[in-house]
Amino acid sequence: MKKPILIRKGLQKEVLFMNLKASYINKFLIGALISIFIAFALSLVIPTLIALVIGVTILIIMFLFMLFYSKTYGEKGFSKKIADSSKPNHLKRINNYKSCMIWIKQ
Repeated sequence: MKKPILIRKGLQKEVLFMNLKASYINKFLIGALISIFIAFALSLVIPTLIALVIGVTILIIMFLFMLFYSKTYGEKGFSKKIADSSKPNHLKRINNYKSCMIWIKQ
């Protein structure tokens, strides 16, 4: 007789990191990498301390945006919101029903 496989109860829980839900963690890490590159590029033109402040400010603002979207829309809600906004509001009727055969009086 085989031993039953134990399924952990926390398996279906969503992934959280610093209160960011699963899909937003990846977006935040990509944004953090981009803000570091922006700070390095700016440090070639302006003083390094100002470039560092600008880079950290971009990083904090992006984290707050991701935190807002994570709490407002949930794990996959933001992509669902974008998909819902791309749907049309109404359908346009092309054919006139009076030209159909059943509407013609004979």
